[in-house]
Amino acid sequence: MKTLETERLTMRDWKVSDIFDFYEYASVEGISEMTGWPHHENIEVTKTILKDFIDSGIEYALVLKEKNKVIGSLGFHNRTVDTSYRADIQREIGYVLSKAYWGRGLMTEAVREAIQYAFDEIKVDVLWCGHKSFNLQSKRVIEKSGFRYYCDGTYESFDKTYDVKKYILTKDDYHLLFPK
Repeated sequence: MKTLETERLTMRDWKVSDIFDFYEYASVEGISEMTGWPHHENIEVTKTILKDFIDSGIEYALVLKEKNKVIGSLGFHNRTVDTSYRADIQREIGYVLSKAYWGRGLMTEAVREAIQYAFDEIKVDVLWCGHKSFNLQSKRVIEKSGFRYYCDGTYESFDKTYDVKKYILTKDDYHLLFPK
């Protein structure tokens, strides 16, 4: 994937050398549970997931420029939320951020850059984003990024089912909200 830049972040492909930064935030209880996977109980779990990130090519490492440190991830997932849209023109954005960096607007900054990239360069027409019903931090990022509520749903992960809220952003809506 193309490296993306914001004022404070570099979004780039994952590297094997990112393992310790990744483990540092993913091992904190409560962080990864917001996304649907358990926190990393040991470095071997991190190693396995990092390999998946590298192999898939759909996950960005979020690097805080001032510290040259990986503090989260953002990915474009091939998921079809609504079959009235062609599957090849829709993606779902998923993300996670180290708890140490919450409340600074960093994820909103990353998501907005990712949205622009998805619409202008990947050429998708529809983006989806969702959050577990209790994840109010993610809800705030989604709404500040221009998505609008679409529907309630469920999400199954690691033998658990969660109530979720799904949001949509079309290319046309994006260009009306954030004209160039």
